[in-house]
Amino acid sequence: MLAQVSIPLPNTRDRTQQSSPENAPVTIPLPNGTPSDPKPPEPATPVQPQYPIGPHGRPDINPYDRDIEMTAPLTFQSRSLGDVPLILTADDRFQIESETFLSLMVPILNEEAHSDLTSKLGLLPYFGPENLELTGVQLTYDPSSLAVVVVDVSPEQRATEDLFAPPRDDINDTSLEPAGFSAFLNLSAAGTYVWEGSQIDPPTINFDGAVRLGPVVFEGDAQLGQSFGLGEDSYKFSRNYARLVYDQPEEFRRWFLGDLDPETRGQQSFVSMGGVGVVRQKRRFNSFRSAILQSNRQLIIQRDSTVRFLRNGSLYREIRLQPGRYDFSSLPLIAGSNDIDIQVTDNSGAIQNLSYQQYLDPIDLDPGDYEYGGYIGIQSETFGRAPDYRGEAAFSGFFRKAFINAPAIGIGLQASKEVQTLTGQTQFVLGNGGRILLDAGGSNSKIAGQGFVGGISYEHFFDRDGLSDSFTLRADYISPQFATLNNVEGINTTAYSVSGQYTRQFSTKFLTTSTATYLKGRDGRGDSYRLGTTAYYRMNREWTFRAGVDYSKFSSGLSSANGFSVNVGLVFQPDYRRRAEARYESRNDLKEVSYNQSGLNQLNSVGFGAVVAEENNNARAQGYAAYSANRFDASISHASFGPSISDFGAVNATSVRVGTTLAFADGMFGIGRRINDSFMLLSAHENLGDRSVVAGQSISENNYISRSGALGAAVNNFLGSYSTQSVQYDVEDPPTGYDVGSGVFRVYPPYKSGYAARIGTDAFVTAMGTLMLTDDKPVSLIGGRTTLLDVEEGDSPQPLSFFTNSVGRFAIANLLPGRRYLVETYGPNGTIDKSFEFTVPAESDGLVNLGIVKPGMKK
Repeated sequence: MLAQVSIPLPNTRDRTQQSSPENAPVTIPLPNGTPSDPKPPEPATPVQPQYPIGPHGRPDINPYDRDIEMTAPLTFQSRSLGDVPLILTADDRFQIESETFLSLMVPILNEEAHSDLTSKLGLLPYFGPENLELTGVQLTYDPSSLAVVVVDVSPEQRATEDLFAPPRDDINDTSLEPAGFSAFLNLSAAGTYVWEGSQIDPPTINFDGAVRLGPVVFEGDAQLGQSFGLGEDSYKFSRNYARLVYDQPEEFRRWFLGDLDPETRGQQSFVSMGGVGVVRQKRRFNSFRSAILQSNRQLIIQRDSTVRFLRNGSLYREIRLQPGRYDFSSLPLIAGSNDIDIQVTDNSGAIQNLSYQQYLDPIDLDPGDYEYGGYIGIQSETFGRAPDYRGEAAFSGFFRKAFINAPAIGIGLQASKEVQTLTGQTQFVLGNGGRILLDAGGSNSKIAGQGFVGGISYEHFFDRDGLSDSFTLRADYISPQFATLNNVEGINTTAYSVSGQYTRQFSTKFLTTSTATYLKGRDGRGDSYRLGTTAYYRMNREWTFRAGVDYSKFSSGLSSANGFSVNVGLVFQPDYRRRAEARYESRNDLKEVSYNQSGLNQLNSVGFGAVVAEENNNARAQGYAAYSANRFDASISHASFGPSISDFGAVNATSVRVGTTLAFADGMFGIGRRINDSFMLLSAHENLGDRSVVAGQSISENNYISRSGALGAAVNNFLGSYSTQSVQYDVEDPPTGYDVGSGVFRVYPPYKSGYAARIGTDAFVTAMGTLMLTDDKPVSLIGGRTTLLDVEEGDSPQPLSFFTNSVGRFAIANLLPGRRYLVETYGPNGTIDKSFEFTVPAESDGLVNLGIVKPGMKK
C-alpha cells in the first residue's frame, strides 16, 4: 500500500496531535503560505571563506600566476560525494568538470532538477558558479580544505533521502571477483585414549568440503570411523550428505539436487530425503537485513526543522533536517503493533504531530516479503547416520506471505503414499505491541486414519521508555491420530500442552524471567508441569548474579527431578572471550565451577578452559585447550571421573583432535585452517622473492589469520557468503618504494566460493625527483601525464598522472623496471608545456631517485 505523507505546519504553535488518513498526502508549507501553493524559501547566500582580495578583485584562492589543474572532493552537508576535477584559474576563479559533477549530483537532485541542470551544463566541458544561476544549486571553493562545497540546493529540487536506510551490499564497490573454479577440503582426525586398561579406539577421520565451478557448488560431508550396530562393530566409510547447490541471489532462490535437509514451518515434521529441492528466502542472501517497514512514506519539509520519531511512546531518534523530501519507510519496527508519532518543530518554533499505526509481521519475514520451499524425493529409512533411500516417495513444501496491512499467512503440505498432512498459519495483530498467532494442521494416514493438531499463542511486547517486558502464552492440542511423514502411525503421547513466560526488566541491571508449563499425558503417560522464576542482577560490567526457584513434577517419576528446587550462580565475564561461573542446584545437589577462554581466528591463538563438578555423589573434572597454527588447528582434552571430589580420578580419558584444510582457487593452492563457507588465497608476486604475505592487518603486530610460505598461499578462512566484506593483507618487509596495493580487498562472496589474490605487480617501481626550471626556481603545483615509450606486447599503456608540490617534488608510482618513460606537463588551456624522459633501471629494488630534473632532460 502506498502512502505519501507530508505535514502542514500551522501559523500558530498548535501542539494538538492530529492523525492523517493512511493515503492522504499532507504538506508542510511556510507559516505564511498555503498547502496548495507553497512559496519556496529564498536560496541561502554562500558564505565565502575570508581570504585576502587578490589583484583580480576576487578572494586570492590561487596565489600562483597560472592555471592549476587538480582534483578536489565535492561535499554536501559535511558528506563527501566524491572527487571532481577542477581548474583554479590565474585570475582566482574555479571551474569544475561538468560530466563528473553531474554524475556526483545524482543522489542529491530529483530527476527533474538533475535533467534541468544537465541541459544547462551538458555542453560545457567546464563550468563556474556563474553558470548555475537560476538552477537552485550554489557552490563555493574552500582553499583551506581543498574542497568544493555545495552550499545550497532548493528543497523542491532535492532527491528524496531515506532517513533509516539499512546498509546495502549492492552499493558497495568490490575490488576482486571470485575464482571461476575453487575447492576446499576440511580434514580432521580425532581419537580417545582410556588410561584404565590402556584402551584406544581407532581414530575418526572427518571429511567435508565443496567444489565450485561457475555458479554451481558441489558440497559433501563424510567420515571414516567406528560404526556401532546390533551386530558386530565395524570401521568403515560413511556419507553424511552429498549434493549440488545452485543459487539465484537476485531472486533469493536456492536449488538442491542430492541429499536433502528439508526446511519446515509450523506443524510440519522433518524427514531426510534424497531428490530435488528449492527454497526462496530473502534472509538467506541478506542475513544482516533489519526488519523494517516497506511502504512509501515521505516527509516534505520546507524549513530547517527538528524531527523526533517516537515508537510506542519511546523516543527512537531525533534528527535535524534541512528543507527537502525525506523517506522514513525504513524506520525499524518491533514485532507486533507499532504506534508511531512524528513531531516536527521548524526553525520558527511551530510544531506539528503526525500519528499512525503500523505493525511488523513477526513470523520471520519482512513486511511485504514472501518465502517458499519445495522438496520431492525418496525418504531415508535411517536417522542420524548415512542416508538409506529405500523409503516412500514424498513431497514437503510450504509457502508464507507477510502483508503490509493485513495478517500474514502460511500454508504447508507434506505427502507420501502412506500419509498426507496440510498445515496453516495466520495471526491477528493487536494494538500496543500484541498479537495472536494461530496454526493448525490435519492429516490422513493409512495406518492411523484422520487426525488434527492446533495451536494458539498470545504475545505482548511492552516498550517502557528504554526498558522492555515481554509476555508469551502458548497452548497446543494434538489428536491421537495425527500423523506426519516421520510419524506415520500417529503415536502421540501428549494430548495438549500449555506454557507461558513473562520477562520483566526492572532496570538496566535487574530483570526476572518466570515460566510455567503443563503437559497432559495420553495412553497411560502421566501429566507433567513446572513453575519457576529466575532473577538476574548485573552488579557491574563484569559480574552478574543469578538466583531462581522452581517446582516441578514429571511423568517419568524420577524422584530427583520432582519437587522444590533452588539454584544460584555467579558469573564473571570481563570480555567476550573470557567467562567464569560458579553455580549450585539443589535438585541434584549439583556444585560446579567452570572457566573458558575462547581463542581467536588468528595465528598462534590459544583457547582453554576447565570444569569441576560434583553431582549426586559423582565427581568429574575436565580440562581442555585449543591451538590455532598457520596450517592446522588442534585441541586436547582430559577428563577424570570418580565417586567424589577427593577421589575423582577413578576413570581417565584423553582426547586429541587435529584438523587442516586444503584449498584451491584458479591455480593457487594453500593449506590452512577449517573453512566453513568462502575463503581467499593470497600469495606474493614472484618479484617479491621469498617474502611472506599475510591475510590480516599487520605482520609487525602479529595480527593476522594466516601466512604464505612453503606450503602455499595464505588462507583467509573466515569469509561469509552474500555479504560485502573487507579482506586485509600485508607483505613482509617489502622493498622501499614497492607498491603492494591498497592493503585491502572488498569482496561479495557467493556461496562457498574462493578467491585468488596475487600481491604485487610487475609495475612496482616508484620514481622520485624535483622538477626545476633553473637551479633556484622549482616547477611548483603543475599537473601532467607519464607515458610508457617502449611499449611491448601485453603492456597496458595507459598514461599515469603526474604532479608536483609547492617545491617541485614529485613521485611516480607503478613503473616497470628496465623501461623508458616520457613525462609531459600541462600548460594553459590543457596544452603540453614541458617534458622530460627517464629510464627505470632494470635491477631496481622498488625506488628510483631521479634527483634534479629539468625540462628537456633525458635520464
